[in-house]
Order: sequence, then C-alpha cells, then structure tokens
Amino acid sequence: MLSEFMHRISRRSYVIMIMVIVVLVFTSQTHVISEEVHKIENSFSKDKVNYDIEFLRENYISRRLYKLLLDVSVPEIHVDNLWGVKDNLGRSIDGSGIAVGIIDTGIDYTHPDFYFKNGSTKILAIWDQTVNGKPPKNFNYGYECTKDDIESRTCPTNDIVGHGTHVASIAAGSGRAGPYRGVAPGASLIIVKSGGPACNGTSWYMSEAEIIDGLMYIAEKARELGVRTVVNLSLGTDLGGHDGSSPLEYVIEKLVDEGIIVVVAAGNSAEDDIHAIGYIEEGKKIEVKWFIPPETSSFGFSLWLDRGDIVKLTLKTPSGISVKSPTRNLILDNLTISITENIYRDSVEWLIELYSNSSLESGVWSLEIEFLKNVGEKIWHAWIDSDTCSYLSERILPGEGYIITNNYTVSIPATSPKTISVGGYVTKNTWVNYKGEVLNTRYNIDELLEFSGRGPTRDGRVKPDITAPGSVIVAAKPTSEPSSISDINRYYTVKHGTSMASPHVAGLVALILQINPHATYENVISILKTSARWNEDWGQRPRNDWGWGKVDGRIIYWLNISFNIPSALDEIEFSIDNETITISGNKNYSTFFLKGTSHQLRVRDVIEIGEYVRYVTEKPFYEIVNDSNIEVRYFAEYYLKVLSELGGEVGSGWYRHGEIAKFTAREYVFPIGLEVLFKPIYRLSHWIDEEGRILKGNWITMDSPHTVKAIYIEDYGLVYTGWVILLTSLLISISILYRLFKTSYKSVQIKFTET
Repeated sequence: MLSEFMHRISRRSYVIMIMVIVVLVFTSQTHVISEEVHKIENSFSKDKVNYDIEFLRENYISRRLYKLLLDVSVPEIHVDNLWGVKDNLGRSIDGSGIAVGIIDTGIDYTHPDFYFKNGSTKILAIWDQTVNGKPPKNFNYGYECTKDDIESRTCPTNDIVGHGTHVASIAAGSGRAGPYRGVAPGASLIIVKSGGPACNGTSWYMSEAEIIDGLMYIAEKARELGVRTVVNLSLGTDLGGHDGSSPLEYVIEKLVDEGIIVVVAAGNSAEDDIHAIGYIEEGKKIEVKWFIPPETSSFGFSLWLDRGDIVKLTLKTPSGISVKSPTRNLILDNLTISITENIYRDSVEWLIELYSNSSLESGVWSLEIEFLKNVGEKIWHAWIDSDTCSYLSERILPGEGYIITNNYTVSIPATSPKTISVGGYVTKNTWVNYKGEVLNTRYNIDELLEFSGRGPTRDGRVKPDITAPGSVIVAAKPTSEPSSISDINRYYTVKHGTSMASPHVAGLVALILQINPHATYENVISILKTSARWNEDWGQRPRNDWGWGKVDGRIIYWLNISFNIPSALDEIEFSIDNETITISGNKNYSTFFLKGTSHQLRVRDVIEIGEYVRYVTEKPFYEIVNDSNIEVRYFAEYYLKVLSELGGEVGSGWYRHGEIAKFTAREYVFPIGLEVLFKPIYRLSHWIDEEGRILKGNWITMDSPHTVKAIYIEDYGLVYTGWVILLTSLLISISILYRLFKTSYKSVQIKFTET
C-alpha cells in the first residue's frame, strides 16, 4: 500500500523552511521504461481529463513520495509597476481572468486574502484528496468544493501545515487582510490538497499518482471554465534520472502542450550532499558510502548509467551484512531490501530501497560498484533520499572514485524540459514577529540561497531557468492555526525556500497570460529570460545556479505613437500586427508589448483629404522590438493640374506644401503643309492660374491645389512670309518660263526662215 510509505520526512531546515525530498519505492521487477512511456504518450487525449491514470499507476508510477519544498519580494520583482497598467479590456494587469492552480497542503479558504473586494471568493474550486465524500468527475476519491461551497463556508477542508496557504497567497493573494498582496492579486485559484503529514507534522508527503491526478483535475477544470491556467508545484523529489524521464514529468509535458504552464520549485538540496558523480572504468570497483541517521524508516539510493552499461552491486549494512544485486523484497528481520534495475530509453537505473517497520540501522552504509562493461559516456550519477525524522539528514560520505557535488541537485519535476524551474535568492534577512521580536537568518541579501537546487540536468540542460525571492517571504497563514514564532500577526507569517520562490514566478506568468492569452510555453519562458536581471559579476549567462537571472516583472515595453499632421482629422487609422486601430480626437496613442516579442506598426502612407489634397508620410512601416517613441510625420501635398488647349503639357501631379512646381507645354504649334498659308502659328505667351492671374513664369508655389493653363497667341507672320515666298516663287517661275518661251520662239523663227 502506498500509505505504508507516507511517513513524515524531516530535513535540516532553515528558519521554518519546508524542503522537498522524495523517497522512491519501486515494487516491480526490471522494466523497459521506454516502452511504457510510449504507451503513456499514446494514452493522452486533449479532449478528456482521464489520461488512463490507472494504467500509469499500475505499470509505471512508482510509490514515489514528494515532499514540500511579500512585503519586500513583490516590489523586488517589480510586478507592482504592472498593476497600474490596463489591458485591452480595461482591466488592471493583476492576473484578472487567469487561474493559478496549486497542488499543496491545502488552503485556508476563509482567509480574507482569498476574496476579492466585492466579497466573492478567488477560489474557483477545491479538490481535497484527503477527505472522501464528493469526488470530482472522472475520479473516485476525495471531496470537491464548488464556489458556492466555499462562499457558504461548508467546504470540509483545511490547511493544518500552512504551506499551501502561504504559496497560494504569494502567487495570488488579494491583500485584503493587510499590505501583503500577491504577485497576481486579480487572479483566481484552483486548489488541490494532496498528501499528508509526517514526523509529527514537520513534514508533508505526496504520492506521484495523486500529484498527477491533481494536475489532470486542474487541467479539466480550466477547460471547463475556459480560463488560461498556470500551475505551481512547490514540491519535488531527489530520486530519479533528473532528465525529464519520470512519469510526472511526462504528464507535465503533455499538459504544457495543451496550454497549461507549469512552474516548479528547484528544490532545497544543494547543501545536503545528496548527489555524487564518478567516472566508469571497466574492471574497476569503487565503494560509495552514505550515512543514515536515526528515526529513518525508508531510504533510497538511485544509481544512473547509460543504457548498455553493466555493473555488479554489493550493498553493505553498518553491521556488516552484504547483499548482492539483483534482489527484490529481501527480508532481514525488520529490514526489507530491494536492488532492482530499471531500463529507460537511454539510461539504466539501479535502485536500492531500504525499509523498516521501525527504524533502519543508523550509521554508515555502502555500495560496492563493479563496472563490468561501459558503452556510454563513462560517467555515473547517484542520488539519495530518505524519510528521516531526525534532526540529522542522510548524506553521501566522501570516498575514492567519486566526488560529492551540489551540481545536479535541481529536484524532480523541475528537471522537465517543459517546466519553468525556479531557484531562490535572498531579498530580506530580518523581520519582526507578532511579539515585537526581531528575528533574522544567516543569509546575505541579494545572494543565492545556499540550499537552492543547482543544475544542470543529467542530460545537460541549464536549470533552474530563473530565480526569485525565497527568504523571509511574508504571506498568508491559516487563521485557525496556533501562532508560531515566525508569525507577523494573525493573518501573515514568514517562510523560506524555493517553495516560496516558485509562486512568485507563477504569479508573474498569470500576468503574462492576461496580457497575451494565447502565449505558449515557449513565449512565456522567452519573456521571463529576456526580462530577467543579470549581474555582470556572475559571468556568462545562463548559469546552473542563477539560471537566466533574477525574475523581473518589468516584462513589458512601451510603444508611444504621435501623429504630426498638418490639420486635425476626425479619425486616424493604422495597424499593429495587421490589427486595424482607429483613434479619434487627440493624435497620440500608447500601448505595450511583452518583452522578447517583436511587432509591426503600419501607418497609412497616404491620407486622402479630397481630390486635390492629401497627407503623406515617408515611413509607413516600423519594426518594434523595445521601448519606442515614434513620431509619424505627415506632409501636405497638393495636386497641380496643368492645362494646354494645344497639348504637350507636362507637370501635372502631387507636390509637397511650399514646393516650387514647374511645368511646361508646347512653345509653338505650327500649321502642317499648306495650312501654313492659311493658319497662324500658335505661340505660348504666358500662364494663368485657376483664378485667371498671370503667372510670372512657368512655376508656381504649391501652397494649395492649383490649376494652371497655357495661354497662346496667334502669329500670322509665317502666313505672310509664306505668301511672299509663294508669290516670289511664282514670279521667278513665270520669268524663267517666259525667258524659256522667248528663246524657244526665236529659235523656231530662224528655222522657219531658212526653210
């Protein structure tokens, strides 16, 4: 039974910091996981919430236990600057119309911070998986509360730990009980309470199957209500491949493909010596040692190799008992041991699981690893975890053949390729509690939290993606729970950890989705990376501790457009990204865009005012990628009509205001052929404008539309000349003919006389 292993896990804590660790319990024999994953992928359907969870539970989901991982923090990430900005519907950018899903320890739904100003609840639905009676559709356990149940205060759920209440408040608290508003105070909430307490209430565990159920529920509820949703998971496990291969991570990938954005805490294990790495040498043996503290009933050691690598393992207890691989459910008094191999698509996991009905033997345990064959990258990784309730914690001990490193300590499922994983840094290190006592932590402001999980993932991806405030975070507490030393007052308390960093980013994602309801995971993470703050002293971006930097709510950039137009227009039309926008009255327009996005502004290159007047701009297209103040300058142009009754007119067209327009027409029009004897020459005399005024020349200043006309005069000089030439030619011709006649006549007479 899964419940057998849901004991309380206690880790070394930093000022009330709740940390997230996993104990992995595989009960099956060797699996070829890649084949099962293929079946899982094929079982998904966008149109239904039931993704064959029974198949996952029976064939692949292990009995894996996940544990839980603003007064300064909200201004620190600059989201308060967005609250005064209006979206396209006139709403403040505060998460309005977006839902934040939370899977956690529950919520105090009576807390004032989970109500809007009008008195209605922010919570759209609650599914308490720990209380039976009214399961939601497609599930057969738990109790679902509607908005009516919540507002009538008949929902039988609570939050005895306060972790879920705190997380929900950071993401979306309205701040009605005090000055501590969440990042997205206008967002709604969908709550899933999962898991249960352990170690006398100091820890909380959730099963992988129930977390997956919770994700499916939130996705279905979001579809049912028609709201874009971001899910926050302030939980995780250290056991697994750290490469996106866990069942939970596969489910997350499918949900992200459907439009759900998932934000996950990077975990708090960087200081806990839970990871070792070494080189593989065929034929060589090494011995990895670790310490198990008292009050520990379950422990897991996860060894990861490349598929095809072959090893022989020998487990050694503190009392000297040796157990060789493989073995399954070997019982030695109160100790149960399993050493099983699990084959994945590209990897092999050897999982050592230790269980006791009382407590495991405390002391130094070891695993002898003999490398028989290597086909991969010659590197092995190992992670450990336990459910210890001791003030001590399990640790890998130094030894030959491996090193202990805080790299590869980002918890699962923050290692999924499609989660937004969040590390934590310090924005505050002191506070005054309700007694007036000044409390402090040992952390330095602006530094990365020492325990914040580091990357990369085992397959080499940078993680975390980003960091957010995670120390001395003031947010809501269950009002019915007794006061603790960390409380600010009845309504608010202080918590620490990446569990607190993650909802800062989830709230910011809600703001992004409000601005762009169609944003994809790729869009969202690009915006977060682009807007993140980076300290040049950190070196090259990104890094496997800070990710892409500190999250920054200054996620928008502004476009301010002013239209410089010669005279007032009733309306001005332009387009942004092919969407037509019309403004009237003033000639200014402002809008904003998400950082990391580019946009196109197109204005009309010509605005027709009438048949002969228009306004034109020299630059009708602009590419917008950052803050821009654009003056679109229009110039008046007037039409010049050039007329000539005898043709040949040149110069008609559009001219800018004040421009000197020049024009021409035929200087002379000559008669053709014999017409020269009867018709005059037409000679261009001068030009007149539309009012009949004589122009000084063949030019005019274009201060308005104009019509110019060529004026011609008749010139008969050529006619006279033609006649003179003609008559002269006739006289000359007659004279020549006469002479020819006279000469010919005399010649005829002489011939006649001789005859």
